Formats: sequence, C-alpha cells, structure tokens
Amino acid sequence: MNLIRGKVKHCVRNSDSLYYISISTGMSIATIYRKALDLMNYGLIERVSKGHYVITTKGVLLLAMLYLSNDSSINREVFELAVDKLREDWNLEEFDRNEVINYLKLLHKGLSKLGLSPLHVNINTLGKSIYYILPEGIGNGRGSLIHLIAEYLEVGMDEVRSAERVIAKALLDYLPSIRLRDGCKAVVLLTGEQSIRASPTILAIKCRIRGYSLSGDCPIALSLIRKVFND
Repeated sequence: MNLIRGKVKHCVRNSDSLYYISISTGMSIATIYRKALDLMNYGLIERVSKGHYVITTKGVLLLAMLYLSNDSSINREVFELAVDKLREDWNLEEFDRNEVINYLKLLHKGLSKLGLSPLHVNINTLGKSIYYILPEGIGNGRGSLIHLIAEYLEVGMDEVRSAERVIAKALLDYLPSIRLRDGCKAVVLLTGEQSIRASPTILAIKCRIRGYSLSGDCPIALSLIRKVFND
C-alpha cells in the first residue's frame, strides 16, 4: 500500500519508474518490484513501459474508499489526489471535487451495505459504480429517486442531493438513454400499471439548460418524451 500511495502522491497524471519510487520511499528495488507484481495482480497498477507503471482507476478508488473508512495510512492529500484522478478517469472534470467526494461517500455506503471491498469488485467506470448505490424497484413509482437512495443507504436526503448531478451522469452512462430533439439526453422509465396505462418518467436527465438532474420537471423534455411514447 505504501507503493500505491506513493504513486498517487508523486505521479497522479504520469507514469512512474520503480527507481523513482525506490528513492522516494526508501525501499529497495527488489522489494518495490515484488510489491509492484502484487499490485498488478490485483489490478491496482499497470505497466506502461519497461520499469514504468501507472495507477489504475481501481487503485485510486481503493485509496479513496480506504480514506472514507478512516484508514489512518491514507492522508487527506493522497485522498484528494485520488479523487482528482477519478474525476479524470470517470470524465467528471466538469464537476467540482466536493460533488465527486459526496458521490464517493454514497458509493462507500453502498459497498459497505453489501459487504464488498473495492479490492474485489471491478468498478473501472462511473456507470458501473452506480449499481452499488441503487435500491431495487426504482421504477415502481413509489417515490423520488433521491428519496429511494437515501432510504436504501440510510443517509439524509441532503447527502444524496449533494451528489445529484454525479448520480445523474452515472445513470446516463449506465442505463439506455434517449436523445431528444432539443438536445437533452434522458433515462426514461415506464411507471404505473402497464396493463392499464404506463406513463414515461424521467429518471435522470442532462438538460442543455439546467444540466444534470434527477428531477423530471423540465416541461420541454417531458412534452417531447410524451410525444415520442404517444406516437
């Protein structure tokens, strides 16, 4: 773990050499090499050229989750560097660091609820991560998605709202979506009694005016979606 933590601290955006890590950490080249093999086997780092390695998305996610688990070996600086690397890997650079941290807190809750370690799950994309915070029955119309997630993870609704935009993007990456003529992109579910009449409900949307949201109150998008389903 010292090796992977050192890699994040010294080279979040570039490859690092075993020699440089040896100098930085004080460990011998032989020890560094053995640890590098172990980390590669876990998928936490990967080799990009002879003697040069980069930390993977799984590696930085593990560091972030360890910090949120109050692991004293991960300090705030390393955590924030890991978060910034995840913003890059998950294409979240338009979101500020705090939004991403709030989303990671929900993900940490979800993994903990399922008794899973990020070391043993492959969450290499934002879309894959959303699976671990979603409750069952999100399309049954029994409440807003923000309420359902808060209830499932046993957190306050404000905690979910603080990560709403990231959740919306994750859903758009994870589930099939439709692109509307006005430029909006939405994940749409059919809710209600399908044997009688199901109605389209916006689960997540990227509105060209309002941006990412879990709210389906965009009148233009709703009008276009209803027209698509009625046609």
